[in-house]
Amino acid sequence: MQSTRQKIGLYGIFLAMFFWDILDTAIPNLPFAFIILLLLLCTNIQEIKLNRNFLLVILFIVSQGLINILLGNDTGRLLLTQVVAISICFIAYDNLIAPFSPAEIMSVYWKAAFWMAVIGICEAALSLLKTPAVTKLPVFFTYTAYEGVVGPLPRLASLCREPSFLGYFLAPAVCLFLGKKIVPELTDNSLKVLDNNFEGIIILAAYIMTFSSVAYFGLAIMLIILWWEKGFSIKKIIIPLIVIVLYMVAYNNVDDFRMRVNDTWNLFNGVSQTASVNFSSFTYYSNWRVAYNSFLHTKGFGAGLGSYQNMFDKFNIGSWGTSGIESANREDGNSAFFRILTELGVVGLLAVMYFLIKEFRRPKDKYTIYSCAILSLFTMFLLRQGNYTHTGSILFVCLYLKVAKMPQVKTSEKLKL
Repeated sequence: MQSTRQKIGLYGIFLAMFFWDILDTAIPNLPFAFIILLLLLCTNIQEIKLNRNFLLVILFIVSQGLINILLGNDTGRLLLTQVVAISICFIAYDNLIAPFSPAEIMSVYWKAAFWMAVIGICEAALSLLKTPAVTKLPVFFTYTAYEGVVGPLPRLASLCREPSFLGYFLAPAVCLFLGKKIVPELTDNSLKVLDNNFEGIIILAAYIMTFSSVAYFGLAIMLIILWWEKGFSIKKIIIPLIVIVLYMVAYNNVDDFRMRVNDTWNLFNGVSQTASVNFSSFTYYSNWRVAYNSFLHTKGFGAGLGSYQNMFDKFNIGSWGTSGIESANREDGNSAFFRILTELGVVGLLAVMYFLIKEFRRPKDKYTIYSCAILSLFTMFLLRQGNYTHTGSILFVCLYLKVAKMPQVKTSEKLKL
């Protein structure tokens, strides 16, 4: 039986995720201070546990970083900043979720995702009124800060800094909802929130209305992972067709999505100049060039944790068009793949791949759906999110580990699913 204090800690985690962008914009690093406060108030300090494997990872990161400081690639400040931020998040999340089952954790997350989706949809409805006094409400409606539209509809951002961030926030919930329909045999029947189709549809609708290319990529990844885990059935045959149809519908009907796909393809194939493509594709391509040149510069060893901005300054290809913008995603690389390759090198990237494969739920039982949902999110991060600690990303690392270690469900229990 969890205590009230422990429950406050669990709800507090998702409250921090919910308002992460707003808090961080108001006062930089405020979310980290809030997480530390939760750890101190909602756990027994003397019982805080340190994951030995995590400590070994930090030891490797610090050792590699110190070598790069000597080589002039990294600095003590950049290394320390990232090590402290990652350590705070991992230790806090790991201990705060420890008393709870995956279903209890994800039930709270689901509610946070639902209300984030509701705020986004309300934002869209109010924006159609074209009344500044209504659509420019402070704090709660960030649409006016982003001002992206697709046809008559705004690209939903809700409380997040931009639409793609809302996509990351909602992605695990979307995968859980789809998993309930596609692989019910691999879905936790104690996760009662999935029985609420109305909430699931609202979350899915908000996710789609981000009109984010990375969100759509994530949707395809979810379906592919669920297809992989699905035993042979008619659904196994239909899912690839659904992925193809969804891609064709998005490509042919969402101009912003088609533009990003075409521009990115043309850039990487040398067809377009950076001045003639959209800013998002330019950002991705320019950070790829940084990662590629940094990889060659360090011979695949990596430049050290936190060093990405140094490598960006050294290898950035230039500004975007005539705007003079030349520091796009200078600190996070726009992609965890690019950033890890640049900072931690081949060994770091292989370690991440090993972690994702090894810690995926091996027994196919009711816990499998959690691994599917979190792996979908991690894949999205590898593609287009280079911030290591943004909106609870490390929380899902801790949950991924927790799910992998859950006792295997007995055959008699499986039959009840």
